[in-house]
Parts: sequence; C-alpha cells; structure tokens
Amino acid sequence: MLATLALMAGLAAAPEPRALTLPTAVDLAKAAIDACAAKGAHISAAVVDSTGNPLVVLRDEQSPKPPIAAPRKANAAVVFDLPGSVMEPREKTDPAFAAKIAADPDHLNAHGGSLPLHVGATLVGGLAIADTTHETADQCARAALAKFPQFH
Repeated sequence: MLATLALMAGLAAAPEPRALTLPTAVDLAKAAIDACAAKGAHISAAVVDSTGNPLVVLRDEQSPKPPIAAPRKANAAVVFDLPGSVMEPREKTDPAFAAKIAADPDHLNAHGGSLPLHVGATLVGGLAIADTTHETADQCARAALAKFPQFH
C-alpha cells in the first residue's frame, strides 16, 4: 500500500511537459520570418514565454532595423493577453490603456503584428513581428501561427 501511494505521489509530482519549448519557439519565429519573406518583407520576430521573457529573437539578415520592437510587442501580447490588432486601436481611444503602454516603453509596444499564444485556456507565450507595416506583420504572425495547431 505504501509503495502504491509513493508511486502515485511520484506520478503526481512529475512536471508537465512545457507547451512552449525553445525548439518550438525557434520554429515559430522562423515560420514568421518565412511568411513575411514570401510577402517581400524582411522582419524581426520574437517569441516570449508566459512571463514575457524572450525565448528567441530572430532577425532576417535583410531587415533594415535592429530587433528591438518585436520582443516588446510579444511581451505586450502576453501582459494584456490581446493581439496587437486589438491593442493598437485601443491605445488610441483608451487613455488609461495608453498610459500603461507609455509607462513602460522599453517592454511594451501595442502595435499590430503580435499574438498571445494559448494552449487551451492557458496563456503560454507570445509571438510578434516587427519592422514592416502593422498590417503585414499581423498577416505574417497569423500565417506562422496557423502552422502550429497546438497554439491558438
């Protein structure tokens, strides 16, 4: 009986596999870069974990800018659990929301091209694309995410 309880306790204590691993984050960022390259856009992509910390930041070698905005956009998607396409217009119409973004410009960017990543009801991270139009970034992020059915 004690052996059975110990075994059950061991199984219960086993950690769950992580939904967003580094290899998956790399693949997701690469898919984002590829989606934008197919549109002629050379961009940066970032994937952050559920706390907004970057797992990977990739920059297309032809991107004209350093990869600064993508991690900020991905972090904002996690912090507010909203896509940039929703946050961007809200920032223009909601002074309290705009103030939150303005209060932390080194970590938050509410522009289009970012998406929160969920597994079931659990927020597991964020994806963002920067250095192209916000509309193109949003399209590329959604195209990349569509290749990863485990996230929505």
